Amino acid sequence: MKIKEYRAKLAEMLKEVLPDEAVYIADMLLCEALGTERGSLLARLEDETPREIDPFISGAVMELSLGKPLQYVLGKCHFYGYEIKVGDGVFIPRSDTEIGVKAAIGVIPPNGLFADICSGSGCIAKAIAKEKPLELSRKALKYTEENLADCGNVSVRRFDALDEDDYIALAAVLERPLDLVICNPPYIPTDDIRSLDVQIGYEPETALDGGEDGLRYYRTVTALVPHILKRDGILIYEIGIGQCDPVSEILRRNGYSVAALKDYGKIDRILLAKKY
Repeated sequence: MKIKEYRAKLAEMLKEVLPDEAVYIADMLLCEALGTERGSLLARLEDETPREIDPFISGAVMELSLGKPLQYVLGKCHFYGYEIKVGDGVFIPRSDTEIGVKAAIGVIPPNGLFADICSGSGCIAKAIAKEKPLELSRKALKYTEENLADCGNVSVRRFDALDEDDYIALAAVLERPLDLVICNPPYIPTDDIRSLDVQIGYEPETALDGGEDGLRYYRTVTALVPHILKRDGILIYEIGIGQCDPVSEILRRNGYSVAALKDYGKIDRILLAKKY
C-alpha cells in the first residue's frame, strides 16, 4: 500500500476520535513512525508503506481513542521553536505560555540570574536559557533534566514552590539575588479539575490543582519570592481565565506594580510585576 493510501485510511479512522484534527494527527503519527518531517512525508506519498510501522500506528490510535493526548503518544511537542520531551507525569506546554517567555527575555538583563518555579517540562527555562546567557534554579524532574541537558548555563536544583525553607536554602547558594522569577503554577480550583476535558485528565493533578480557589501558589510564591528576588526584580506569572484581578491584587498588596499581557485568544494570561 502506498503511503498516500495508508495516510487516507489512517485519517478516516481518526475522524471518529478527533474529527477536527484527523488529517494533521495522521501526518504526525506517520512522521514519527517513518522518522521524517511533514514536508518530507508529503514528498513520499507515492512510496510503499513499510509494514513495520503498523504496531506503532495501531497502538497510537488505541491510545488516542482512550483520550490520551497526542503529545504523550509521541513523547514530545514543540515550544518556542524547541522540541520538548513530555510523557506521563509532566504538564504539556501550551503555546500561550510563550508570551511569558517573550516578556522574560525582554526584561531580564544580560548575564542575569533567573528562576523558573513550577518548571514541569522545563520548556520555559529552556527557551529563556537558549536566548540569553543566564542561570536558573528550579525543581528537577525527569523530563526537566532531559530537556535542559543541552543548556550549559543552567543549574538544576530541587525546589518546592510552597516551602519557605527551599527559598532560604536557594538564597544561601546564590551569588546574588535573582533578576527575574517566572512561574506558571497550578491554577485550577480543586473542585473544577474533575470536570476538565478527558485529555487534560491524563496530565498530572499536581500540575493543575491550585487549591480551593486556584490562587494558593500565587499567594505563597508572592510572599516567599523576596528571599531570592532582588528588590527591583521582575516577577512573571501565567494565570488562568478570570484570575487577572485577584492575582493582580495579591501582587499589589505585596508592593508590586502590575501589567497584564493577553494570550493569542485575547485573554489576560501573563502578569508582569515589579516592586514599587
